[in-house]
Amino acid sequence: MDETNPRFVGGEVLNLVQEAMARETNVDDKKSGKNPKNGRVRFFATLITWILLNLIWLQASHAVAVNEVNEHGRVLNGNYVLTIPDMLKMDRETNVDLNCDFKPINETASVVTVRLQYHESGSGDAAKELLWEGESDQVCPDMQLQLYPGKYNFYTTVILEDGSADVYPSRNLSAEMDLGIHIWEPFRVEGFIAANLLGLFLGIADRTIRQIMKRRNAAIVRNMPLHKRRQKEEWEQVMTSMSGGNAAEVNDLIGFQTSETDLSMELQRKNMRERFAAQAAEADGDTEEFVDETLDELEEELGKGTTEGLTGKVEEDRNIRTVGDLWRRLSGNEK
Repeated sequence: MDETNPRFVGGEVLNLVQEAMARETNVDDKKSGKNPKNGRVRFFATLITWILLNLIWLQASHAVAVNEVNEHGRVLNGNYVLTIPDMLKMDRETNVDLNCDFKPINETASVVTVRLQYHESGSGDAAKELLWEGESDQVCPDMQLQLYPGKYNFYTTVILEDGSADVYPSRNLSAEMDLGIHIWEPFRVEGFIAANLLGLFLGIADRTIRQIMKRRNAAIVRNMPLHKRRQKEEWEQVMTSMSGGNAAEVNDLIGFQTSETDLSMELQRKNMRERFAAQAAEADGDTEEFVDETLDELEEELGKGTTEGLTGKVEEDRNIRTVGDLWRRLSGNEK
């Protein structure tokens, strides 16, 4: 507060300390006003991430690895070896879909008997299990098997009238057969549990990291000298205005007024801020003198100013009709 020369504006004493306190209160209100919006955005982002994780696992758990055994128009594969992987080394049963279709190779080919069998590799022919047997013009039903990890042999055999197997089944038979393995379906429940735990961890971790960073920034500000803290607050206000933050207030435009009275008041405020900063620096043990480097740089760049050409009667210049004409005249580019 300027005790020697108090100023009266509108009948009230203008107190610089009260102005500074009012500015800080407004800045704090603006900062606190952003927290609810940011909190809602983070909440919805975490919720969407949690939903996406569950949808991704739901799609992956129904994925099927298709193994093509036979196809119409190709030579019949009578012995196909299917490998069931041991996912995560947990030795769980895996669902396997069997889709088949048989028909005579042409219109003149005779109808033959088709037999489908399978057994685990290494168990011998005696362990063969019959899946389906019927005529080549009959519909082969779709089947689903539950197999443990390992290797399995699937046999497609054409049976002759005497009960023996045809050595060349492709002469009379055309076949199509696919085996689909549901790789991740045995771990469907565990996958949903892992997805929900991961979503919960992301939400907690995001909040924890933000709190840690907030405490760290607050500690840095507390240990900062007072004049540097003021500079930081002014810079944050400038960044908020540039980023399209809160609406400008009338008090924010005081520095842009150009009357002599206002300029004098602004210089007095500047001197008062410098004295406050110097006192705070001495109290904090910071012996570095506070200097407003912006004004020094402007003075070095522009030089000492004069009022030459700014006094006297204004004369009309007919050569200046547009902004471009004025710019050329000021820059000295006009011939």
